[in-house]
Amino acid sequence: MSEISLHEAIFTGRAVRHLSRAPVARADLEYLVEAATMAPSAGNLQMWSFVVVTDPVQMSRMAETHREVGRRYIRDGVLADPNTDAERRRIYTGAMQNVEHLDQAGALLVACLTLPCPDDASVASGLFGSIYPSVQNILLAARARGLGAVLITLATDYSPIGPEKTEAIRDILELPRGVVAVALIPVGHPERPFGRPRRDPWQKSLHWERWSGSQPAAIADLDDGEHSS
Repeated sequence: MSEISLHEAIFTGRAVRHLSRAPVARADLEYLVEAATMAPSAGNLQMWSFVVVTDPVQMSRMAETHREVGRRYIRDGVLADPNTDAERRRIYTGAMQNVEHLDQAGALLVACLTLPCPDDASVASGLFGSIYPSVQNILLAARARGLGAVLITLATDYSPIGPEKTEAIRDILELPRGVVAVALIPVGHPERPFGRPRRDPWQKSLHWERWSGSQPAAIADLDDGEHSS
């Protein structure tokens, strides 16, 4: 395996939804979890755990739940809404690949919080500010190993809607009380090439010294060629 730079991992780490069924080496999956635990952690409480699922039966059960939730929320909601704009429609059309084929990945990683997360955002920010950097580490580590991955929150314990006819992900995984599933991360060998994420020019997000700080005047004239998906 040839190593890539951190720069390349960041700038070519777009969401990879089309994954092969080929198994992912156990050593690679363990590396991803180790990388996750190197993320910043509020108070160094390390309030995370990761369930790695490779068993086809378990993956099929999880996929069934995600399919039910995804069809109701994305297919019958976002995509059925005539007011959904073109960019959002493009994104959610792509997300349907995971809705219909979640279990076609080599493995599913489930990132979990192990401390109760209150509704108070001032407290919850520390917990989410720890678990999501760990997920980003998983995505970068996967890219470094030549593996594709994507962050999914639909059908987790923080999903906008839950399953009605299928098992909850937490029940499938037999999560104990106080542990909550925050993210699903399909991981596998990519069937399509890596590439730069589709983003607005970074200059639109930059402010100097204060919010009203000057920005380049010709942002609209920037070459979008480097920002394609």
